[in-house]
Amino acid sequence: MLSDIRYAFRRLSKAPGFTLTAVLTLAVAIGGVTAVFSIVESVLLRPLPFGDSGRLVRLHEGIANSFEGDLPAPDVIQFARDNRTFSAVGGFAPSEYELTGAGEPIHARAERVTAPLFPMLGVSPALGRNFTQSEDDNAAPVVLMSYTLWHERFHADASIIGRTIDLDRRPYTVIGVMPRTFEFPLDPGRLSHRDLWVPMSFTPDEKQEETDNFQFGAVARLKPGVTLAQAQSDLERMVAVIQAQVPAQLGIRLTSHVAFLKEETVQNARPLLRILLAAVFLVLCIACANLANLLLVRAAGRRREFGVRLALGAANRVVLRQLLTESLLLSAIGGLLGIVIATVAVHLSSVFLPSSLPRIAEVSVSWPVLLFAFALIVSTGVLCGLAPALSSMRADVLESLRDGGQALSGSRGQHRLRGALIVVEAALALMLLVGAGLLVRSFARMLETDPGFTSQHVLTAHLSLPEHSYLAQPQVDSFYIELLRRVSALPQVRAAGASSNIPLIGIGSDRAFRPEGYVAPHDKPNFLAASNYFVMGDYFRAMKISLLRGRFFAAADDQSDAPLTAIISQSAAQQDWPGQDPIGKRFKMGGGDVKGARPSITVVGVVADIRQGPLDQAVFPQMYEPFSQFHRQYEPEAQKQIGTRGSMHLVLNTTGDPTALAAVLQRTVHQLDPLLAVENVETMDAVVSSTEAPRRFNTILLSSFAAVALLLSLLGIYGVLAYSVSERAKEIAIRMALGATRENVLGRILRSALTLAASGIALGLAASLWLTRFLESLLYGIQPLDLTAFLGAVCVLLACALLAGWLPARRAASIDPMQILRSE
Repeated sequence: MLSDIRYAFRRLSKAPGFTLTAVLTLAVAIGGVTAVFSIVESVLLRPLPFGDSGRLVRLHEGIANSFEGDLPAPDVIQFARDNRTFSAVGGFAPSEYELTGAGEPIHARAERVTAPLFPMLGVSPALGRNFTQSEDDNAAPVVLMSYTLWHERFHADASIIGRTIDLDRRPYTVIGVMPRTFEFPLDPGRLSHRDLWVPMSFTPDEKQEETDNFQFGAVARLKPGVTLAQAQSDLERMVAVIQAQVPAQLGIRLTSHVAFLKEETVQNARPLLRILLAAVFLVLCIACANLANLLLVRAAGRRREFGVRLALGAANRVVLRQLLTESLLLSAIGGLLGIVIATVAVHLSSVFLPSSLPRIAEVSVSWPVLLFAFALIVSTGVLCGLAPALSSMRADVLESLRDGGQALSGSRGQHRLRGALIVVEAALALMLLVGAGLLVRSFARMLETDPGFTSQHVLTAHLSLPEHSYLAQPQVDSFYIELLRRVSALPQVRAAGASSNIPLIGIGSDRAFRPEGYVAPHDKPNFLAASNYFVMGDYFRAMKISLLRGRFFAAADDQSDAPLTAIISQSAAQQDWPGQDPIGKRFKMGGGDVKGARPSITVVGVVADIRQGPLDQAVFPQMYEPFSQFHRQYEPEAQKQIGTRGSMHLVLNTTGDPTALAAVLQRTVHQLDPLLAVENVETMDAVVSSTEAPRRFNTILLSSFAAVALLLSLLGIYGVLAYSVSERAKEIAIRMALGATRENVLGRILRSALTLAASGIALGLAASLWLTRFLESLLYGIQPLDLTAFLGAVCVLLACALLAGWLPARRAASIDPMQILRSE
């Protein structure tokens, strides 16, 4: 074997062009497969980073024919207390805090968690300890810190345990630092990272919100031997008890659902990753076909060598072993280079991977990935070298020696095999071109979607006033009124406003309301729902949201004795008052008057729909209310419990580059409150771009695979035709001597290229008609059998096949028949 390896090295070193081409082809293909598989292994195959994660489940609750989401706070408590199938239940809910006293104020993302959650996950802090049940029950001001925050903000100071930090300007004691790679919850998205974890400590108001607030997540651990079906039955039993306590006049029927935590974490990422893995495997297959073709050509050129060996008594297995050794050596060199490429790509994955993928921080070239790459290298080397080796073993010894090595032409079987490999390459390339075409058209269709607002020249920033410093809502109102007055006076600002949410980032408050006189259809809840926005200033003008009917808010709407007003979106008008003029119509918040006499709200305007989430998501009805009437829409007894609302997004419409105002905006805010953190200062163009990132990533990556596949296919077509011209030079010379024109020769070679491409197209179309249905979940605005994408892919492949055949055809047409025949 060592002798075979040394001989293979000598043979390959004497053909540097062939060796470099083969190695680079395999490096790109194997590197791509390894990089994508490392993502698949980290996201889909690797267990969740929790103890015995296969027993962890996620609990859901919802309203029939309306929605399914998380749980109300009372149900988290009841499920933990009354279940029969879970060893523990943990609750969690997002929160946010202003972190001050450690450098520049920052807005920290936090998660409220119940005391049993982390022990149930099998996670302990890297420093310090977990929460206790007493701290959870008594709302103790203690906090767990993320490793990243501890390292970047507190310089990895081990003495942080026991120190106090200021959260919303109240002292909290740091009791622990979580491990470096810990992340919970494992939700994908641009706002998924958590800096802090604090005790859940349900408030009295939250404990009363039985059907009003389905926003508390719950994770449970199955008892040993308990199945998912048994857990589902147990959950339905507990929900039936809750259902009996829901007032009948609400007209709602509660539903429940339990699913494995890992399945929920990766379910949205699975279709994309499977398609990317399949695509990169197609590229690998094309690379293998190309290498096999190259090895077949080399084998044909070494017919005399193999004939002499066999004539001198060499066994067939010796020739087979030698050729397989060369193939394996090429695959090993290309594979090792591919692993380097994959490692670099994975290292940069945090930059180019979309935030919609979960567990991005865990992506790495692990030992399972390296074992997979090793198996890929071996199998690629064997498969690529097997056909040329078997073909050489079947060579006729006498014919090889009689030719004297002068004829390079292989057997008819070798010709057919090389042609078949090219047809397969073209078919695989067409499949990738069709997939890329579908994603390109889908992405273009998404970009054509009207978001309902104008993003150009708009700057946004998020502020959150700490409730313990701004105790009354009038304080909050006064702060934002003064801030908007100051920024509106800046010469570069055309309009300034603020809103509790901004479009596209998908963070909204979906609230129930009931129009006056509304009668719910059969089996429907006795209320409707809309995404709720509290706005102030010139928000609509700053975002350029079109007014379709009625009016915008006026200064009179902010008066304490003014009637409550609202502006609704076009889809809300169609949902709530179909076929009617909604102006002047009234509704009440909540599912009826169960909690008291809530005041009526009057519709004064209708505006265009905006997209709350990414552009490829459906529009949900929207409702806008003046920020000043946040408290007044509730009944008096509830106003004391809900506290203040100080979280707002500023929106500035500028005359020039909006980023030039970022520093001015921060200085203006700090003039009013030096401790207030200003976060997410970015343009709306950047927000739009970030929401387009997942589809852009899908499109670019699959298009890149398609481009590589097309290039490899073209090289294959070119190589086969160029070799065919060289071995048929005598035949072409005789034809030309007998009267064939250069145009005849040129057309004959081009027809060969088109024949190979057409055969591949026919095979590829048949496969694509079946395979494109798996792309449906990634498409927007088009069907999987989109005619334009299919025709475009066919035209591109045919044009490139003509290009690949043009150079060999020109070479054949330029043959001098007298010179060739004289040499013969």
